[in-house]
Amino acid sequence: MSQFTLPLFFTLFALAIVWLVLVNVLFVRLAKNHPSMYSEIGSPRGFERKATPSLFRFLLSRRPESLGDASILRQANVMRVMFSAHVIGGVLLVYLIASGQYVA
Repeated sequence: MSQFTLPLFFTLFALAIVWLVLVNVLFVRLAKNHPSMYSEIGSPRGFERKATPSLFRFLLSRRPESLGDASILRQANVMRVMFSAHVIGGVLLVYLIASGQYVA
């Protein structure tokens, strides 16, 4: 394994924890300021089948911009960047682990 594998793993783990906190904050803000969008996305409790795809549709579309709420838009942009970084980091982690499998 590469010397970067373990730090990358723990960085992705920390990003996942930050992601969960940001999801919670986003749902609290939506429930308080935009209840119709909150009910459209679904409940954030647990891993509900409807809430996760709806959250990604919300984040990866232009719905945050349509709300006209600067704080939610800023948070959505941060979450978009974090999601991209997490996907790229995950692919890199898999590559690093796979490429080091024959190292003694």
